[in-house]
Amino acid sequence: MRMKKITCFTESLGGGGAEHQMVMLAGMLAEKGYDVTLVTYATLQDHYEIPQGVKRLDIGRTNINGRKRKALVKFFKVFNYFIRLRTDCVISYRQCANIRVLVPMLFRSHRIKVICSDRNTSLWISFQHKLLLNLLYKRADYIVPNSKTQKDFIASVKPRLLPKLYTIHNYTDLQQFRASKVPEDLSTIKVAIFSRYSSQKNPIGFAKAMKELKSRTEKSFEVHWYGEQRGGIDGFNQDYLNIKQIINDLKIDKVLKLRPSVKDPSLYMGDYHAVCLPSLYEGFSNSVAEGICSAKPMLVSDVSDNSVMVHDGENGFLFDPKDTKGIIDAFEKFFSLPYHQMVLMSENSRKIAEELFDREQFIQQYIKLIES
Repeated sequence: MRMKKITCFTESLGGGGAEHQMVMLAGMLAEKGYDVTLVTYATLQDHYEIPQGVKRLDIGRTNINGRKRKALVKFFKVFNYFIRLRTDCVISYRQCANIRVLVPMLFRSHRIKVICSDRNTSLWISFQHKLLLNLLYKRADYIVPNSKTQKDFIASVKPRLLPKLYTIHNYTDLQQFRASKVPEDLSTIKVAIFSRYSSQKNPIGFAKAMKELKSRTEKSFEVHWYGEQRGGIDGFNQDYLNIKQIINDLKIDKVLKLRPSVKDPSLYMGDYHAVCLPSLYEGFSNSVAEGICSAKPMLVSDVSDNSVMVHDGENGFLFDPKDTKGIIDAFEKFFSLPYHQMVLMSENSRKIAEELFDREQFIQQYIKLIES
C-alpha cells in the first residue's frame, strides 16, 4: 500500500519550541514510513537538524528588495506552491503559516487534508486569529491546540469549531532529556531559563523581581537565561537588547545573566538546581517539559497548562507572573529547602514526565487524524 505524502509547513526552523516540535513530528512520521517534506518560507538559517528521511524545502527565497515587496512576493510564492501541491495531508504550525496554507486551499479543485496547529494561549483575538476563527478554519479538517487551555478558549469563542478541535500536547524525548542530579553545592543556588527573549516570557517583570529578591535574601543565587540574542538590530534581537539594558539599569548583572541560545538544553541541565519559566502566557511549554524530564525542580508561572507538569509544592513552585511578591516567594521557598527535599522534588519531576510523555502515543494521535 502506498504510504501517504505529508507536507509539514511552518515559517522557519529558527530556534523555538514550535519549530522543534515540527522537526520531531516530521522525523517520527518519516520513521513510520510516510513520505515527508518539511517546508518553510521565511528563509532563515535552520536551528535544528533535519531528521533522516525528511526532505527539506524553502519556498520563500527571493532576490526582491524592500520589506513590503518581499513579503508580497513570498505570499504569492507560498500561494502558488500550495495551489499546485500534490500531497495527501498538510500539517501546519503557527497562525501565520495556517493562513498561508488555508487561503490557497479555498481555490483548489482537488481537496487535500489540512491539520492546523493552533499553538500558544490567546489572551486576546488578534486580526490573524480572527481571520482564522471566523473564516479560514472552516476549511481546516482538524485544529490541534497544544494545550487544553487553548482548546477551551477556541471552543468558547467559536463553539461550531469544537468537532474539529483535538488537543495534542507537545512531545519531549525522555531519552534525550535524562534525569540529572541536583548539584550538592548549595553555596550558590543556580537556576536556568531556556526561552526566547520576548515580552511573552516576562523579562521586565522577572528582572524587577530578581532586583527585589537580591535585596531581600541573604542566599547567594544566579539565574542564567539562555535565549536567541541575534536579530536585525545591529545584529542583535531587540527584545534581548531591551532586557540587557534593564539588567544594567537595575544593576543585577551578577544575579541575572544572559546567555546565547543552545541547541540542546539537556547538556546544561546538570549544572542547575532548578529550571524557571516566568512567562505571562504559554501554550504547552517545551522548556517546562524539558525541565521535568531532566528531573529538575521547577519555578514557573501558573499559566495555561503549566500546572499539568508542575504540581505546586511537589516538584516545584507555581507563581503569578504579574505578582512580583509571588515570584519572590516562590524563589525564597525553594532557597529554604534542605538538599534532600530538592532531591525529592527532582524525583517527582521525572515521575510526572514519565507519565506524560510517551513517544508512540504522541505520534499515533497525529496518525489517527491523518488516516481518518
